[in-house]
Amino acid sequence: MPAMKRLFVALPLEPSDQLLALLGSLQKRLSHERINWVKPENMHLTLKFLGETPGFRLQEINQALLEATAGASRFEYTFDKTGLFGSRHSPRVLWLGMQERNPALDHLTERVIDAMDRVGFQRDRQNFVPHLTLGRIHQLSDRKLFSTIVDSIPQQSYLQGTATEIVLYESFLLRQGPRYVVQERYGLG
Repeated sequence: MPAMKRLFVALPLEPSDQLLALLGSLQKRLSHERINWVKPENMHLTLKFLGETPGFRLQEINQALLEATAGASRFEYTFDKTGLFGSRHSPRVLWLGMQERNPALDHLTERVIDAMDRVGFQRDRQNFVPHLTLGRIHQLSDRKLFSTIVDSIPQQSYLQGTATEIVLYESFLLRQGPRYVVQERYGLG
């Protein structure tokens, strides 16, 4: 049995003071709820989740990602909108996303998804929604208060920057939360 690696391709992100303040405020105001908050050092924008992958496939993944990023330009991004995955009644994920589509990000993501598709990692059924997971919701004791708090989040810029690289990460699921280890970096522009 080959050694398996849990892999994903992402844009690494350095949390801003505004993002840290938002996260801290939400953690405090929702401390009575069962929500797993993402650690600031683990913030990233997933472009493609590969899942459990035999280690011997790293070379072909690496080659495909080199081709996908060849000629790809650096670009600016702004995360300025919060949202929920799941329904209002049963939310699963609280996230930070983008009010405006980012054509450069969409183009890069499409190139990465195409490259991974060519080497056997099929496209996801749902459309790509660029987002940073802030918290995974396990159980809510007061849905009304949760909704009030989430609805009151100011829709403003929490994170701005320049994308200079994408990263192939290996993810280790540990009791104290996931740990991500860089397998390879791919520069942009």
